[in-house]
Amino acid sequence: MNREEFIKLFHGDSGQWEGDNAMQGLKIIERYAPNHCVVGVGHDVIYSADVDELIDAGITRDDAEELRRLNWMIEDGSFLACFV
Repeated sequence: MNREEFIKLFHGDSGQWEGDNAMQGLKIIERYAPNHCVVGVGHDVIYSADVDELIDAGITRDDAEELRRLNWMIEDGSFLACFV
């Protein structure tokens, strides 16, 4: 998957989920960027791995779609982020 395809996946609506969507997303991200699961925090938001790092690590379309379903977003065109 390339950057354009990855970003396009995040233009859709999120889905329904149960439990802690932030933690579920971090568990997916950890598979591809174990040293960059959380790179920063803001008011009610956590920032995670860089999009290019995840793509270079081989993130699957299914995992990217799951992150979007869990209401993760791309912040500043570079980092995955999630409201908590």
